[in-house]
Amino acid sequence: MDTDDALWGALDRVAETPTLLVACAFDGALAPDEGDPDQARAEQVSSEALNVLMALPATTVAVVSDRPADEVAELMFLSGSKGGARVVAPAGLGALRDEVGATALVAVGVAADGGTGDVVVGVGEDGAPAPYAVEDVDDVAELLEELASLRRRLSMY
Repeated sequence: MDTDDALWGALDRVAETPTLLVACAFDGALAPDEGDPDQARAEQVSSEALNVLMALPATTVAVVSDRPADEVAELMFLSGSKGGARVVAPAGLGALRDEVGATALVAVGVAADGGTGDVVVGVGEDGAPAPYAVEDVDDVAELLEELASLRRRLSMY
């Protein structure tokens, strides 16, 4: 991914929030949105970054999909740490944010209102309009790795 200084700066800022919600669309952001949807699998690098984020304090991870939660779980490479990732339908993201008391949201490939301090990232040419954009699932993996690294570093202090 070409370095997007504005996006990296936004990730740096959001990593410092007290309670973070990271929400990623399954299809098109975590897994390529091509071929047979039943064979779609999340990119392993993204799953590993989400595992790191789930293990951090005051950090909740959500996979956003209209698919059944058990189907999403089978298509991901996630550990069971902290109860694992939450699976929510797109319409349930706001309620989850309220439930966990998130002070900021990183939404990747998910249509989100994007409040002050939030980072909303569109994926691909057909992605929902967003203040930031990445090209594909490989770029999503890089973004999630960076966020996990920043958040982990801050949680050590």
